[in-house]
Amino acid sequence: MKLRLMICAAAASTALFAGDNDATSATYAVMNVTNAYTDTIIAVPWVGLDGNTNTISGLVNTTTLAEGDKLYMYDNGTWYEYTKSEGVWTGATTITTSGDHTAESQVVARGSGLILQRASAGGTVLLCGRVDSNAIQTTIAANGKTLFANPTASDVLLNTTFKTGAEYGDKIMIPQNSGGTLTYMFNGTEWGSTNRVEDGTINVGNRTIKKYKNEWQPGGSIPAGTGAWYESKNSESRQINWQ
Repeated sequence: MKLRLMICAAAASTALFAGDNDATSATYAVMNVTNAYTDTIIAVPWVGLDGNTNTISGLVNTTTLAEGDKLYMYDNGTWYEYTKSEGVWTGATTITTSGDHTAESQVVARGSGLILQRASAGGTVLLCGRVDSNAIQTTIAANGKTLFANPTASDVLLNTTFKTGAEYGDKIMIPQNSGGTLTYMFNGTEWGSTNRVEDGTINVGNRTIKKYKNEWQPGGSIPAGTGAWYESKNSESRQINWQ
């Protein structure tokens, strides 16, 4: 995923957002997220243009999206599906339950993760909103998976933000545009990943063959604009403080 941040002063942003906003000192922003050939977990880094919680229709500008592009929201064990049709997001089709979850009414809190599925490969999506520097928390569900996303405009290091309360075997999985998944694990002390590295060579007849071993690499981060799955082994839910 590639991102580009464009931070605009409020006075210059009213034309961009075609809205009448009351905050003359607020900062508005657009995050330009480009995905490749796979589904992309996009972040919710902003609040609404009025300073309140964003909605699906307010966050994701459909200008650059194609007919049939879909957006999926995961909330408390339920998936909600939104499809672009005739230039706008249609009312949500609930996959596992019923209720009023239209794009105009469904809120998406800062720090949420949304799955963008393009009808054709590639393309850009614009995430619009108002910059909010307040510290926030994300709730990680017990004994299960939580879809979440970096709510800031900077990369967040796992071993500074995610160590408190982490259990041995907890995983953070970040889908990659290549189609793979970047997986980090907590080993009881720190976050890191296991990488396959060269470990010398051996001679077999007239052939020299490289040897490999698995090596623990500490560290890792969740880039700005990126969402991920957190798989918790903890028997209780917990809060992650992003700032």
